[in-house]
Amino acid sequence: SHREYRANGGDILSGLLSPAIVALAIPLFKERKILMKNFLSILIGVAIGIVALTSMNVVIGGMLNIDKELILTTLPQLATMPIAISLADQIGGIPSMTSSFVVVAGITGAIIGPTVLKFFRITSTIGKGVGMGCASHIIGVSRLVKEGEKEATIGSVTMIVTGILISIFIPYGTKFIF
Repeated sequence: SHREYRANGGDILSGLLSPAIVALAIPLFKERKILMKNFLSILIGVAIGIVALTSMNVVIGGMLNIDKELILTTLPQLATMPIAISLADQIGGIPSMTSSFVVVAGITGAIIGPTVLKFFRITSTIGKGVGMGCASHIIGVSRLVKEGEKEATIGSVTMIVTGILISIFIPYGTKFIF
């Protein structure tokens, strides 16, 4: 409950949230021209990423005869934790397991993402930001800071767009798939 959250130090965390939001907003403002210019590319990249991963999860899960509930549990893993947990609950997945998939996706993406980008010769700022932001959300975006501010900013916007699109696609998509 919110009362327990506040009693266990939640007020301190909430107090740090406002400065963190402002700190994240500054690079977004500075890079607004590149974001507006490339927004369609970001949107298309995110849509392809969502469709590719969800299709892969459904196809591989079906081939391995994995229970429908477990497949549904994996589908929201591209979203940030709060969105993924809510989506898993909404579509009939297991929210506590979904949170594990989200963490694994983020850490795996941050660790091997740069190598995958190099392997596929993705060198553009937009490509790096969209790839890491979509596949590994905030953990991947944090890794992008090493690449540069533009990449991290694009990754941040991509993460937001991924959360929005996956919130629309997954609930409706699962009705057609299952």
